[in-house]
Amino acid sequence: MNAYLSPAGFKVFAHRGSTEGGASENTLEAFRFAVDSGLKYIETDVQSTKDGVAVLFHDKSLKRVAGIDVKISDLLFTDLQKITLSTGGKVPSLIQALERFPDSRFNLDIKHSKAILRTVEAVKMTKSMDRVLVSSFSKTRRMQAVQLLQGVTTSADAPTALGIWLCYSLGLRALARKMLLKLQALQIPTNLGFVRLDTKSFISFVRATGVEIHYWTINSVVEAERLAKLGANGIVTDKGKMMFERFGHPNSK
Repeated sequence: MNAYLSPAGFKVFAHRGSTEGGASENTLEAFRFAVDSGLKYIETDVQSTKDGVAVLFHDKSLKRVAGIDVKISDLLFTDLQKITLSTGGKVPSLIQALERFPDSRFNLDIKHSKAILRTVEAVKMTKSMDRVLVSSFSKTRRMQAVQLLQGVTTSADAPTALGIWLCYSLGLRALARKMLLKLQALQIPTNLGFVRLDTKSFISFVRATGVEIHYWTINSVVEAERLAKLGANGIVTDKGKMMFERFGHPNSK
């Protein structure tokens, strides 16, 4: 089985770390809370500073989380480190996170083209190939990163995920299966408007190809249990501690 996704079982991914303890999203403190709560999988976002340091941050600007209307890409890493986020903590580098939590598995969403090479360099420098999953909403960004990290675990970008579901829905199962075989995971919402992506038949189809299917962002235990019963392999959640207490294995440290 794929090393990143092993062992089999219902997985809980801490969305941007875990903010349940009061830490700011995507900070070392948020990751520490998730790890101390028992979680193995951490979902986070990667951008690049002006001087080419891969950092873990979701938005383009610091405005929402620090009240400063400046882009991450316009700051040097040393200047970024002088800024404390509104609820505490600082924006960490990818290398800092990988080194600080050597037993954790990171789900990396590459948010900008300038972050691709820096992400690759950080993964290689820390020898973390087996404990990262590379993804992006952008097919171009994801494919470029995957090509530079041959053999890395990857989940579908948005266009590919939608293409898989459309082919499946239109009865083009062979084409959908061919697309899935280039992935290790399919990470999607439960629905797009009125369109349901969480039917038991679709989940079974995806799993039959050997690809895991994870849903985001699931913060209700009842909803998580429903998805688990349907056959989903895991969820991305803001309630990592609560979900770990319910599902436990295989997320234990």
